[in-house]
Amino acid sequence: MKKLLAIAFLSLGLAMAQSIAEITRQVQANMERSPWEATVTGKVQLPDGSTQEADFRLQVIPGKEQLARVEFKKPAALEGNFVVISDKEVWNYLFLTNQLIIQPRAKARIEGLGFNLTDLGDFEELTQRVTLRLLGEQNTPAGPAWRIGGAPKDASLGFASMEILVLKSDPRPLSITLRDSSNKVLAELSLNNFRRTSLTPVIASQSGRR
Repeated sequence: MKKLLAIAFLSLGLAMAQSIAEITRQVQANMERSPWEATVTGKVQLPDGSTQEADFRLQVIPGKEQLARVEFKKPAALEGNFVVISDKEVWNYLFLTNQLIIQPRAKARIEGLGFNLTDLGDFEELTQRVTLRLLGEQNTPAGPAWRIGGAPKDASLGFASMEILVLKSDPRPLSITLRDSSNKVLAELSLNNFRRTSLTPVIASQSGRR
């Protein structure tokens, strides 16, 4: 009996491992179909420890040389800032000081945040930096979603755990929650107004200019 239970638990573990691998494959394939953008809203903790409302636009051009752009509306400390993320570099433009900070992708983070969100639009890169596991399923206003938990492989990412909701019917992230080692929420973000676009690198780089 014990042997049968051990085999059952082992089989379940293998099935879960296969499931998370298949889910990440589906998400990556879906997000690489065409350029897309979404509005990201919620709350984030700033380096000074305060929690602020967040509102920014995320635009992604997938492909071999993926390009992502983040344009901030909130929090107020980051309003007017934008970030361009390539496969090799992260460009942070700071509106208040009119500075441009360029860092290697592997070591960069978005200026003004105490944790790393540079992989928000790149699920494949995220899986390289975070060990993911399937936690179960959850009903959401958009439909049934997978709950995926994760722990960073590198402490420099600035968070201790992650939870992502992935829509089952159209595999893409619906929300992301980051926590520190004390289980305190560092970021609680929802991806809204997801849509496919005809973005090009030139349009993406100029879209924040008014």
